[in-house]
Amino acid sequence: MSPDLSQQVRGVLQRVQTQLKQQPTVQRSAQQSSMQQLRAWCEQHAVQTQPWFAATTVTFDRNLLARIEQTLTELGLHALTEDLRQHDRFAQSDHSLVEHKSLGLIPTERRVLMAQANCGAYFPEWVTAAPSQWVMDIDWQSLQLEVFPSLVVVENRDSFYQYFSHHPQRYQLPQLALDALVIYRGDGLESRACKALMAAFAQTGKPMIFFGDYDTAGLSIALHGPYHALLLPSFEAILSVANDHAQPPDQLHLGDSIAAYAEQWAEHEPLKPYVQHNIQQQKGLRQQAFKGPLQLVPVCL
Repeated sequence: MSPDLSQQVRGVLQRVQTQLKQQPTVQRSAQQSSMQQLRAWCEQHAVQTQPWFAATTVTFDRNLLARIEQTLTELGLHALTEDLRQHDRFAQSDHSLVEHKSLGLIPTERRVLMAQANCGAYFPEWVTAAPSQWVMDIDWQSLQLEVFPSLVVVENRDSFYQYFSHHPQRYQLPQLALDALVIYRGDGLESRACKALMAAFAQTGKPMIFFGDYDTAGLSIALHGPYHALLLPSFEAILSVANDHAQPPDQLHLGDSIAAYAEQWAEHEPLKPYVQHNIQQQKGLRQQAFKGPLQLVPVCL
């Protein structure tokens, strides 16, 4: 048996601690799994269970919680007052002999992939060719967000890695997208830091730009997110090169929601023909196929 309390028991005791700030005692059912685990832990570590642990109820008071806290301290374990969700595994190791792997910050919790145009010849001698852009794996909280005039979120990883490299050889970026903070959107757990950065960047009031596929999924991401604009080829280029091979049939279920957005817009809204063409013609264009001048197409909010 682990010398530490289970996460379930810790959660219950933390809630009990909060309630004890407002009342002298708090009761729980003795039949609950968490209470049975607590009883076994107390018996393992010689914490007296009588009279507070009765046949049907468990009665907590401040003195009992203090005894449990003292035992945790003597065992070299985290105090109940510590929020393990705010610790990475190094901090957990500094404060406890037991590791709670499923709690706390995962390694990528605050890290984003950031692209930066080549800042100069700052390369070690073992780099044989100077890259046209840098990619940094960085804690987003270390960035001075107010320095950047805009934020570009890139949907696809390969396009992210070539974002600056393809300008102006493959496509031409508008100045606001060229000077932007450029990050990779990420998938699954990898996207947590991107979402947190976007929420912080929104506080600056500066534009956030989505750069992804021209298909129903890409349009849906942009319209359901906090974006001010999409980075796309001209509509004339879309009419010329968009095709049904780049519009996966499994995205059909997303069509109704973005069509509803477009129906609310005036006819002159720049993004409306893009959405209508995608929905009505079922044609798309992969981000990797974008060429020529790209433009910022504003989202009607």
